[in-house]
Amino acid sequence: MARANPRKRAAAARDKWKLKEWYVVYAPEFFGSKEIGLTPADDPEKVKGRVIETTLRDLTGDFTKGHVKLYFQVYDVKGQNAYTKFKGHKLARSYIRSLVRRRTTRIDGIFNITTKDGYKLRVMGMVIAIRRIQTSQERAIREIMEKIIRKKAEELNFADFVLEAVNGKMAAEIAKEAKKIYPLKRAEIRKIKVLAEPEA
Repeated sequence: MARANPRKRAAAARDKWKLKEWYVVYAPEFFGSKEIGLTPADDPEKVKGRVIETTLRDLTGDFTKGHVKLYFQVYDVKGQNAYTKFKGHKLARSYIRSLVRRRTTRIDGIFNITTKDGYKLRVMGMVIAIRRIQTSQERAIREIMEKIIRKKAEELNFADFVLEAVNGKMAAEIAKEAKKIYPLKRAEIRKIKVLAEPEA
């Protein structure tokens, strides 16, 4: 089978690249509609569905939040502007590893919840106790975690729930109650995944 001339292939690739345009990607309104990146495409329809990763530090300018990764998916394109919706977040692995040390106890909780306005989410919480603790204490802390997360879901709409989860407010409330069981090193909402949106 004959192969195309390498120079012709390179020229074709350059021509194809020239046809592409750059689209400015924006975060959702509840994240301030801030610009979060640029993405190239030769057709605006190809921009839809793309997932953009950024950090809470990039959105807020808070250098202590570089470990909070945020994921946004493009759902609409108008002109050269691409608009996104929140798809999920997670904490950087290196950050989690820095919290979990020998002789500590990591308590994880995974909960499927529905927000006040009908969004279905999978929320993963994490609490680090400063020492190894008993199974009964782990269970009690996990129950506190679940109770607070579910209560927040009942009270808050999607946008407010996400903001409280990623900015640390929800984790702070968990820590306040859980430390009554045992002294803690840290509490975090380590990951959120959007499972389903409410039907229009």
